[in-house]
Amino acid sequence: MHFRELMDSKGRLLVVSLPENSLEYARAAVENGADAIKLHINVKHRVTGKAHVTWTDVRETVKYIYSTLGCCMGIVPGAEAMASEDELREMGEFGLSFFDVYVDYAPLYVLKNDLCKMLALNHTYCRSMASHLKRLGADAVEISIIDPKDYGKDLSLEDLLKYLEVLELSGLPSFIPTQKRITVDDADRILSLGFKGLIIGPIVTGTDIESFSRTVREFSKIARE
Repeated sequence: MHFRELMDSKGRLLVVSLPENSLEYARAAVENGADAIKLHINVKHRVTGKAHVTWTDVRETVKYIYSTLGCCMGIVPGAEAMASEDELREMGEFGLSFFDVYVDYAPLYVLKNDLCKMLALNHTYCRSMASHLKRLGADAVEISIIDPKDYGKDLSLEDLLKYLEVLELSGLPSFIPTQKRITVDDADRILSLGFKGLIIGPIVTGTDIESFSRTVREFSKIARE
């Protein structure tokens, strides 16, 4: 299912950010209840330290994952290095239906394709940026506003108030990533405030395939409520 259709058809969504671009992790996420999975290229993950490869290196893997699982898939197309306009256009042909990119790294051409566009705000965002995302053509927003020095800490009420500010100002389906530790109970409270979903990653899932699978399964129960 295309990510736009998924957002229209479900009240709550669980997106799982894979520790690596592999069928093993993709299968574990999907079989344990993920609504969508997210892959990465052209970036070094801040949590795992893993350097992700280029689109050329991963495109056949992406095609294989999609042909095997038929799941909803998205991608982080880069940071300092970014997928080209042609590569972004090609991604839809390989089964990807959305991309998720920080606005400070996104060139203008990322808006010129049919993929669902999730734009991410980082810890340097200002209020006006949130209020103009829809005018840029964003379909959704990732509220990725935690300073990297605070990754892995407990979520605070101040964090939640900032998330709510972006939700209100953007008027877009809003997703909260697990840059800080978010428990299953926290997730239920957060989603009840009107956020569209969570993007869970290595801070809560870990990278061991068994704990990864177990955590995805636990969070998927909240997304189904």
